Amino acid sequence: MRRNLPALHLRHAPLIYVVAQVRFSAIVAIEKYVPEIQEKLRHKGFPRFLKGQVHEIALQLDGAPKFSATDRFEFQDKDASLGIVLQSNSVAVHTNRYSNYETFEEHIKTALMAVNRVLGISLAERVGLRYVNLIRLKSNEAWREYLHEGLLGLDPASVGVESWISNSQFLGMTAVGQLAVRCSRSGQPFPPDLLSSSLAYSLELAKEEIVTTLDFDHFIEQSTEFKVSKAISTLEQLHESLDKVFMAAVTSDALAKWGRVEN
Repeated sequence: MRRNLPALHLRHAPLIYVVAQVRFSAIVAIEKYVPEIQEKLRHKGFPRFLKGQVHEIALQLDGAPKFSATDRFEFQDKDASLGIVLQSNSVAVHTNRYSNYETFEEHIKTALMAVNRVLGISLAERVGLRYVNLIRLKSNEAWREYLHEGLLGLDPASVGVESWISNSQFLGMTAVGQLAVRCSRSGQPFPPDLLSSSLAYSLELAKEEIVTTLDFDHFIEQSTEFKVSKAISTLEQLHESLDKVFMAAVTSDALAKWGRVEN
């Protein structure tokens, strides 16, 4: 890919999860195509296979909520740190061992090409890219050393509180699509919708430890003819804005603490 901004390299990056997703017009009979897709991906470095369900709740204005479950098929690498997730209306690539965008993009291409060769996807409805960062304090450190003041909220000491548990969200339009910036401070390192992630994690928090999770989600919702090259081009554009928002959300001191490598 061609970058308009220099790549950011951190020796100790706070990034714990990345996912790219392409949502397409639903294929109801998706399960019958899974064996052929697995056979293609098995030879591309994804020998592990998992099958599960995604449970959804739809709230109704005139009655009780409706519960539904859809099948979820996942093809993982041998370490369970990188996976390709297939559902009836989407394909996603996620990882907890991210090195750089260029490498991640190659995995996305592998997934989209393998799935598209079998399914023949005709219509893309949403393309999105999401990065989740976990910020942890050492003794005698403060959040202001890591986070932009706009994400800090009220000073807990000013109102007689030892520390806050908080959750904030910013939504806006970019030149490419929609950007969501979520900042959560709690005793849970993952956003609620990622608590059941199938990837292998060894991450543990200390007892009563409070952490900050920065969750950046950039996506475009638009029905267009599906082409792998077009999806990749869109993801590259989405990625560039995510680089910008990360740099705007954290401090220069934070980048130094994480071991920024100058280009």
